[in-house]
Amino acid sequence: RCQSALSPPTCVPYFPISAIMKAAVLALATAGVGAEIISVPLVHKPKTLEEFRAASARRAAGGRAIQVNAHGLPSVALTDLEDAEYYGEVEIGTPAQKFTVIYDTGSSNLWVPAKGCSNCKDGTPRYDSQSSSTYQKDGRSFAIQYGTGSCNGFISKDTTTIGGLPITGFEFAEVTEEAKDVFGTAPFDGILGMGVAAAAVDKVPMPMDQLVAQGKVQHNIFAFYLSSGGKTGSTLTLGGTDSSLHDGDFKYVPVAAASHLLPYWLISAKDIKIGGESTKSCNAFLGCYMVVDTGTSVLAGPPNAVNVLLSKIGNVSSDCSNAQSLPEITITMGGNDFALGPDFYVIRVKDANGQEQCQMGIEGINAGVPLWILGDPFLRKYYTVWDGEQKRVGFAPAKAPAEQAIIV
Repeated sequence: RCQSALSPPTCVPYFPISAIMKAAVLALATAGVGAEIISVPLVHKPKTLEEFRAASARRAAGGRAIQVNAHGLPSVALTDLEDAEYYGEVEIGTPAQKFTVIYDTGSSNLWVPAKGCSNCKDGTPRYDSQSSSTYQKDGRSFAIQYGTGSCNGFISKDTTTIGGLPITGFEFAEVTEEAKDVFGTAPFDGILGMGVAAAAVDKVPMPMDQLVAQGKVQHNIFAFYLSSGGKTGSTLTLGGTDSSLHDGDFKYVPVAAASHLLPYWLISAKDIKIGGESTKSCNAFLGCYMVVDTGTSVLAGPPNAVNVLLSKIGNVSSDCSNAQSLPEITITMGGNDFALGPDFYVIRVKDANGQEQCQMGIEGINAGVPLWILGDPFLRKYYTVWDGEQKRVGFAPAKAPAEQAIIV
């Protein structure tokens, strides 16, 4: 991402938190329009073993300190966007210029390479404002800092089409310089943030807000279905949910009050259990603050707490021989238990010889504040809806489309 997946932007996932926010969080730690629902196809590209390990190493090295960008919006390096494996198309301009982007709930800006980008990877599309009849100049500078790199450029306005729905005069960033070692081999061109407005660099509007305001969808609600194992069918649904992609009713968790200080899709868990036994990882009063983030490919949390979890789970054999015997993780949120088995929290990748290898999809990340990330392992098990109207996030067991079957 350009700046954050958990920060205001994305270039790689991170959180942007101001000094005031940080202080407040530390204090808390101590105390009649169109009714259509539109679906956007996503692509899932599993990583090889080498790619997975490299991304893991970058997270470990990068997620240590809060950094402030040129606009005074701090960001905490959490994840490398190369691990955000689900991406889809977005169109900008008239006639449309197509880009492949990560649809990321952990960040809040759209950015794509500019025609004049000095180091964007060869062969990637570049936005050309002179080729668009609907382009409007803005010119504000744009800068996002990630733990593994940064993105810089400027803000422009143009018609931006998501899932076939055009947003007139949408504000996005044209990136003129990016961290080539991070994005140079990425299978996507940019990031489209679907986080909260308070996290947006340059205070640009959010896409769902604009879709509602311009009468393109009725409700500020969207949902993700994320497939497993490289299968097809991953979908972002705009304006509501798709009942064919889940079983049973949604169980909702309200956005935490602390989201006013930490601008994310932030919810609170009461407990995390391993094999039915509490790990006592969550504060009795505040619980465990969790960011619901499509741009992070693992479950992540404070290193000490994660070490406790891993000690109770045990090691997964690299040849996957004991993967199915590992215990179940249960996260209690909103008065409901959400179980997650090793079919989801163990990540299966291919080595250079094409042999399947297993890696634990749970990592400790020191974000500077005690945050957890509910990344793709959890979101593959549960079809998830982000409800901007009632300020809540809902989960229901995912159901693969057509003949695909999800392991429950």
